Amino acid sequence: MTLRGAGVRAQAQVNVTGPGRVVSVKSTSVAEVPKGTYYELWFVGPGDTPGSPNRIPAGTWHPDKRGITDVRFLIAADPMIFPEIEVTKEPPDGNPASSGDVALRSN
Repeated sequence: MTLRGAGVRAQAQVNVTGPGRVVSVKSTSVAEVPKGTYYELWFVGPGDTPGSPNRIPAGTWHPDKRGITDVRFLIAADPMIFPEIEVTKEPPDGNPASSGDVALRSN
């Protein structure tokens, strides 16, 4: 599955395993984020809005200085219930909710 954002593309692969799903994300063009900020991957369900979230977090990461991302997460979210993937840029504010600053989204 392709994830797209403003001038950025990544590939995501979701594989079913015994305890859940393994999500792999690879890219050579994900921009660095300011110190303390990170990317967070979410499985998103229908009707998701900032006021009424319908999403499950999968994990966080930083790309390297060349923009390379190669990460894997194990998650129990059912992709039939949460069919879309979204990646947001998250500030170091301690708030577990999505910032809404979308960097990538599945097609």
